[in-house]
Amino acid sequence: MVTLNEVLLDDLLGKLESVRSWSPRVISKLEALIRADDDDALFRINPIQFATEKGIAEAEAIDLFLHSAKLGLFEMEWHLVCATCGNVVDSFRNMHKLHSTYICNQCAFENTAAMDDYIQVAFTISSSIRDIAFHHPELLSADDLLFKYKLSRGVHSWLEGWSHEGLIRAVTKLLTYLEPGEKHRAEFPAEWGLIIVSDLTDRVTAGFPVASEPIADPQRITIQIIDGKFHLIDREAGPGRLDYGYAALSFNHLGSLSTGPVIVEIENCMERQACIWTAHFMGEPPRKGITFDPFLSGKRLLTTQTFRILFRTETVSVDEGIGVKDITFLFTDLKGSTALYDQIGDPKAYFLVRQHFDTLSNVINHYEGATVKTIGDAVMATFMTPLDAVGAALEMLRDIEAFNRNIADKLVLKIGIHTGHSIVVTLNDRLDYFGQTVNIASRVQALADAGEIYVSEEVYSFPGVQEALAHFNIASEQVSMKGVSEKLQVYKISAGQ
Repeated sequence: MVTLNEVLLDDLLGKLESVRSWSPRVISKLEALIRADDDDALFRINPIQFATEKGIAEAEAIDLFLHSAKLGLFEMEWHLVCATCGNVVDSFRNMHKLHSTYICNQCAFENTAAMDDYIQVAFTISSSIRDIAFHHPELLSADDLLFKYKLSRGVHSWLEGWSHEGLIRAVTKLLTYLEPGEKHRAEFPAEWGLIIVSDLTDRVTAGFPVASEPIADPQRITIQIIDGKFHLIDREAGPGRLDYGYAALSFNHLGSLSTGPVIVEIENCMERQACIWTAHFMGEPPRKGITFDPFLSGKRLLTTQTFRILFRTETVSVDEGIGVKDITFLFTDLKGSTALYDQIGDPKAYFLVRQHFDTLSNVINHYEGATVKTIGDAVMATFMTPLDAVGAALEMLRDIEAFNRNIADKLVLKIGIHTGHSIVVTLNDRLDYFGQTVNIASRVQALADAGEIYVSEEVYSFPGVQEALAHFNIASEQVSMKGVSEKLQVYKISAGQ
């Protein structure tokens, strides 16, 4: 039977309904989810999947869960996911705890995550609204701990014809809790491949590549768990690194075995419980990683204005910069703003500039971008794709032209767009971006004159951009830029059609 805090739920749903204008029945669809019988449905909800299932726009679904998390209906979680086994290696409530390099505590895969791929954001129902089994992982069965709690949602196997869960179950030789003083063993024939023994509780892994030379006598792997560490009794296996297919694996203990019978025996010598997983991956190592259903990536969240408004205190660690493989930057500036301040005075000019910021912000939001910051009279914004940024730039020019019809002192906009990799950092206690892509984007904008948009070759060649610009006058040129060794191909888009 589902137990809900009805008073708190009604109160927070009422507040959620009032924070913005929602599409019809959006709140009722969320309430139906909260009242569902299945605890699993309320654990690590993927807003993109929710949008698909409920017929809601993705952007609105993301906003829905962000506002819900801010109010306390849900808890927002940042996940570091293993690219090989799909294990949620780490889960954080706050972004500042994120780190980009890590080793999977299940399969020992070394990973460097970027905001685009193996950093996922999900939402779990708050325990103050409804207590679910996954709020208490220590009470889950070993099977539920591995396949429902630790395994990421929407994972697809790298092995054709297999579901990912089916593959993990097929290679699993032992999955059990070991109580204090308890001992378990698994016997199976080892074939050429790799055997992994992991303590999922204390994040310890041992790896044993299996050579193709056969041996008749049983090979023993005897492990005692003491103080959260493996102690191998019958063989030497110190820390080691293994190149395995497309991946590199780093084990606390790396040994070796031959083809033939294997006995794995593990004893828990601690005064607390341990969860043990033993797996045998046979044959060729994987040549590619797993894939995922569409999910809310860290990159998409950072390019969502609602997140930057509601969670403005969220930052990455000052000692950590997290990569974004591909993000689009748009810079704007006003031509002749200094003269404008001189002609009409600071108060009136400031009022017009603030109105212009509001106009640009509305356009950025419409194209699902985010304003990173304003710098004087300039705006720095990010978008998921160059096509979104180009669409926003064209609309900005149209809206500023409409804005100017109602004022005597005209505002003249200049825009530049570039795309590429960057690093998410914390500057002045807020999320910002660092790297050459940002520098080039700013300098591309500096090329623009009144009512012009300049874009780099990377933007112009992005699918759909040239079609979007088909009715505009476009001139190409090569330019030299400070700090850039080679000349860059850029394109000038005139404001008029």
